[in-house]
Amino acid sequence: MGPRLRASFFGTVVTLTDLLPPRLRYGYVHRITRMMFSGSLPVVARVVVRSSASGEVRDARTPDITCAILADHLDVGGIGAVVEMLATNFETVGVQPVIICHGDGERARTLRRLGIEVRSVTDSASAHAALASSGAGVLQLHSAPEYLEHAGMATNLPIITVMHNTEIHYTANKWKSFTALLERSTAGVAVSDTVREYHARHLSPELARRIAVVPNGAPSLSSATAEERQKARLAVSQAIGVDIGNEVLFICLARYDSQKNTAGTTAAFARAARLRNDLHLIFAGDPSDWAELRRAQALRDLADGPRRIHFLGNSDAGTLLTAGDAFLLDSFFEGWPVAATEALAAGLPLVLSEVGGAKELVAHDSEFSIMTTNPAGEAAGISDESVRRARRRTREQPGANVFEAAVLTVAARVKEATRPRSPRSTAGVADMLHAHARILRDVVQARSSESSSQDLP
Repeated sequence: MGPRLRASFFGTVVTLTDLLPPRLRYGYVHRITRMMFSGSLPVVARVVVRSSASGEVRDARTPDITCAILADHLDVGGIGAVVEMLATNFETVGVQPVIICHGDGERARTLRRLGIEVRSVTDSASAHAALASSGAGVLQLHSAPEYLEHAGMATNLPIITVMHNTEIHYTANKWKSFTALLERSTAGVAVSDTVREYHARHLSPELARRIAVVPNGAPSLSSATAEERQKARLAVSQAIGVDIGNEVLFICLARYDSQKNTAGTTAAFARAARLRNDLHLIFAGDPSDWAELRRAQALRDLADGPRRIHFLGNSDAGTLLTAGDAFLLDSFFEGWPVAATEALAAGLPLVLSEVGGAKELVAHDSEFSIMTTNPAGEAAGISDESVRRARRRTREQPGANVFEAAVLTVAARVKEATRPRSPRSTAGVADMLHAHARILRDVVQARSSESSSQDLP
């Protein structure tokens, strides 16, 4: 089957899949397409380990609060990375973490090896048991599954609900249950202004006022040495079978998923690469949607000339960011992209569609980085329907010309730079930790004051 026919076939699969309710799309169809279309992808192993910049790590203090972090599977998406950053650093601000998450996995095992208590649960009974014996004085919910949310709500502990995304798949019933969760919560945290605004549009003004904004952070990294960069680029060249030499390498760390707009990004980047013949783009991530990946590969193969776009499986992020010259993400929606935050902290300029956190991240590096039009519309008003429309126009999405121009502009800025770029300052892990700790303490203190007043005669 030629690339044009493959692109049409997988485009039809994606379009038909988009017509299904999200629970069928993610619960069943993606499993079927994985069985039908999956295959092996090359990976880049860890060959470079860059240390944290000085000043990022602080001494631990004796914990005076135990916080149970309730979450879904930790190996899926950026939420697991945020949970890991909080759990491994909370003791620096006097918080003892206990993670209660759905299922087990590599990140859970890694955290246990680091001495973090991680309790894996699979149903309501195990969730209630884990909470009852956790010793927690406060709960922090990070997109936990419903049975774990309900178990948390059944306790008498104060709850902080953390909102990580613009939840375009929420139904009317789901918004009703989320409203009940926020009513039960003492406070809410949104990871960006966009996420707060999106949720506020679906909530009463009183509930919206409970939501504070705490941006996601990323560890600041030391500057890559010439030797580290050379090793990283060699590893990348070997994985993709192309010597990238001194050409401009863009990195996209994201799941192959409808949210990430892999196919649309491929089509737009291929057009930019026809105008400048020293561009390469590497996608790296887990194929949660194999039809989306196969569609992107077919669109790549339709482009004339040598291959400039490469698809990897889960690979070492640090090595890829050390090898790269720039980072791009043309997603339809994000809460606050952790991978983009890590890229900026590693010194890479960004090309980001207008999603949650994009404006703030680009502002940290306005000389080199660019925010482009969201191909599905206004970031805070995004919907399942607007994403479906954009996916039906993958080869010519709204704003694609702006994205292509941004790629060319950032590539030119990278090539014209007279010296290597240093890591850029972001809203770091320390800032994120202190903001979360302040909210935790306010909530615990308010509960303590409330209890004390009830004890008075």
